[in-house]
Amino acid sequence: MASDNHKIFTNLVGGVRLDAAASALSGEARNLIATLCDDGFVWLNGKQTKKSAKVKVGDIIEIEFQEEKLPDLTPKNIPFEIIIDKKDYAVINKPAGLTVHPAPGNFSDTLVNGLLYAFSIQDEDNGFRPGIVHRLDKNTSGLLVIAKNAKTRTLLSKLFSDRLVVKKYLALCHGNPMWAEKLVEAPIARDKRNRQRMVVNANGKHAASLFKVIEKYQKAFLAEITIFTGRTHQIRVHAAFLKHPLIGDNLYGGRPIGGFNRQGLHSAYLSFQDPVTGEIVTASSPMPQDMQNLVEMLSRGLV
Repeated sequence: MASDNHKIFTNLVGGVRLDAAASALSGEARNLIATLCDDGFVWLNGKQTKKSAKVKVGDIIEIEFQEEKLPDLTPKNIPFEIIIDKKDYAVINKPAGLTVHPAPGNFSDTLVNGLLYAFSIQDEDNGFRPGIVHRLDKNTSGLLVIAKNAKTRTLLSKLFSDRLVVKKYLALCHGNPMWAEKLVEAPIARDKRNRQRMVVNANGKHAASLFKVIEKYQKAFLAEITIFTGRTHQIRVHAAFLKHPLIGDNLYGGRPIGGFNRQGLHSAYLSFQDPVTGEIVTASSPMPQDMQNLVEMLSRGLV
């Protein structure tokens, strides 16, 4: 039986997009439905499907609503560092603790609100995510590419989907691995028992991450991780799969150390081709102070 937040509909009109059909059936704004599709809270005949998928008459559409209110897109002076600022895009450094865009459970005071304050962004086609090309988890810090208009967002998004962007992270992990380098190719899907988690699942989407040990400590290590796909929680899931969860990542089996209680993950390097000029753009960001403090304590054997 469907709950008040979980609605089930039988589609009545064929040949339209899933987000359009779900919006019409539920009476909710299409922007909200599109966001729920992207976040994995809409199912077509029992399967998570892209919002652009075409539906048929008689298809079963399920929607799990997280909140009643609509996102707030008011521009707000939310601090973040601007690394590169071009006419059509920017690269910014997101602090840990800041949600990237409005979503169920966090509809205001997001990076999007800060972007609308800092830049002139013309991207109405992207619903509640103007300017957003890719994402970082709330408690992950580091580099993000931001588009200032819909055309550039489309071009940049294609670079990411075609896996033409080099993405490297710094991670602090539990344990003492026997390997110096490890390629993880393990498909990822949403956990059916806990919608907030992702899991390694043979029926999931292909995901590949390369772990390289930079420095070992007594019961932890610093790794550089290159990801070749961009699945939700990919590094966190793969680290847990290796039995070396991220320090502070209690969702995936990590635990706080020395007062550090967010996942020890930082987007440190990006490289991509400028969609207009064709030049190679690179950006780097050192570990934030909280991770540096933890590294110092680990190096001195204090934790």
